[in-house]
Amino acid sequence: MPRQHYRRGATAGESGRNPAGTVEPLVAYELHVSSSSVKRIITGRVRFMNLYRILPTALLAVLLLSSHPVLADTDKTSIATVKDARLDQKLDFSADGQRISEVFARISQSTGVTLAAGLDANDWMVRDRKVILYVKAMPLRDLMREVSSLLHFEWRVMGDGDKRTYGLWQDDASYAEEQSLRTSAEDAKTKQFREKREGVLSDMASVVALSKADSAKLASSDPWRYVLATDALGKDVVAFFKSFPDARKGFVDGSEVSFSVATLSPELQGVVKSIAESYESLSRRIGEQGDHSELLSKFDKLQIIINRHTLKDTAAMTSGSMLGGISISNGQDTLFVPIFDPSSSMAKALGRAIVNLQTGLSKDEVANRLQKDLAEASTAPSAAAKDPASTSTDPAIATQIALFNTDTIAPLPTVLKSLAAKTGMNVISDYFPSKPATITGGVKSLGKQLEVIRSAYGSTCEKTGRILKFRDKEWFSKRAWEIPQVWLDYWAVSAKQNNGLPISDLVQIAKLRDAQLDNAIATNPVLVGAGAGEAVRNREILRFYGSLTFDQQKQAATQRLSVSSLTDDQWKALQKALSTKGAAYAAAEKGNQFIQYTQSGTDMVENHFAYYPADNEPAVEFKVSTGGVYGLADMNTNK
Repeated sequence: MPRQHYRRGATAGESGRNPAGTVEPLVAYELHVSSSSVKRIITGRVRFMNLYRILPTALLAVLLLSSHPVLADTDKTSIATVKDARLDQKLDFSADGQRISEVFARISQSTGVTLAAGLDANDWMVRDRKVILYVKAMPLRDLMREVSSLLHFEWRVMGDGDKRTYGLWQDDASYAEEQSLRTSAEDAKTKQFREKREGVLSDMASVVALSKADSAKLASSDPWRYVLATDALGKDVVAFFKSFPDARKGFVDGSEVSFSVATLSPELQGVVKSIAESYESLSRRIGEQGDHSELLSKFDKLQIIINRHTLKDTAAMTSGSMLGGISISNGQDTLFVPIFDPSSSMAKALGRAIVNLQTGLSKDEVANRLQKDLAEASTAPSAAAKDPASTSTDPAIATQIALFNTDTIAPLPTVLKSLAAKTGMNVISDYFPSKPATITGGVKSLGKQLEVIRSAYGSTCEKTGRILKFRDKEWFSKRAWEIPQVWLDYWAVSAKQNNGLPISDLVQIAKLRDAQLDNAIATNPVLVGAGAGEAVRNREILRFYGSLTFDQQKQAATQRLSVSSLTDDQWKALQKALSTKGAAYAAAEKGNQFIQYTQSGTDMVENHFAYYPADNEPAVEFKVSTGGVYGLADMNTNK
């Protein structure tokens, strides 16, 4: 199978050298040899990573089309009809979330039947798919059929007789289906959240317009709406979004947008200040200790951020209780005003706490009640699950089993391993690494246990005879989060050699897309333990640093880098980084500002990025910790 390898471009500042002293991984983009497949790779899969330019690959692919045979989608094979007695052998096998290429290597060794994943060794989008398998006495043919069905891939047969081999691949129809599902899901989710946010803003406008008498009626039945109706905060937030269309659009779209207070009209500045003061007052009433008086005293240096990115992965956001928020920041201090769905359990719990304080309950009593209410709110969805045993005609669904004796926090492979052991059934699942979930202990019907698993891990479950097959509900979206295993392995080796990830690796990691950082890097315990969390938290300043040329990095490290020397794209990257610090005011226009980069420490290195808005103003500082030293001495060598 023809293919071309391209070496990953060195991060700016590396001068083509690897500080770890190892060979960088080769990022291989496979070239399918059908016209539709080449188009798919060029326009689809490579775009998932969107890190490095691949125009030479695309041009080479076009040239190859005229000289290589075509692998048509019709080459796919139904395993059920293949006459190969070797596929009827039964096997016991387990895999706790391994890559399908590794699984096939083990199966091939134990059965003598060669199974391969992907069109070639570089087809990482197939080879790196992860599966969970716990099967006993299962015919190989059945296992192959279930795996291809689970992953939406196809089999092709190569060779004859006992030398026949089997390859799992993704045909064009399957790829088109995946793309369609992803697009449809994103469109549906975007529409759903837009409508929900629009509805909440309309609802708030109606609530704050209620009379005192009507507002008072909400105290017991709808406490959060009561708070919005009676506290100045509700009216201020409604006035803000009503008079600031750009902010309203950002909130409704779910986008992160920022504005400098200094650029707003005096009337709108007054609304922003009122929001900050009314929220500060409300916070103090419920016992919060924060003091933002210093923040409000420097009003001309404030920045407003709608739907701040760092808040998107909080429990409240993922549960749907918090729909967004308004951050008011000066670069050192931030006041965050959350915007809740008034109908959510979390909003009602907070509203009850405020009402209880107003009725004279002590802060300790209110705090204890609030903690209990919030705990109940977070478990409400799973508690509402019905027992399928009451409606299913399958007697196995009513079987009573205990996955764990007590409540247990566990990853999906551990739970499914217990399920297979307790039921004696063959269990198969795809796998996208994620945080462990809490599984309630004790005896329940199999149907109820399946509902618990589905709710906890976001899976679907299909039972066919003695086979339980799980699939992630959002598999088509999570596919776009994945990162080639060769990159992950390289970073893990680099971290081991350097006693942590050096700054050059963090810059490379930061160049990943936000979805990959938040879902693939942030959930990788090896890389997070090696310091990759710094790249997740400081992605924008690292992206800016990575956009600099070697000479610019050298200038920032040895003297100071003038902002006037930045290109338009570099300036935009710097503005975005400053926005994460609530300091957009400091980069309203390009002038005499400058940047310095320093390092301190030995075992644990602190990388300091300091942006100076003016000679007489304090710097906006970024700090990135690394376990390895990418020495400044290298900056003084010739390229």
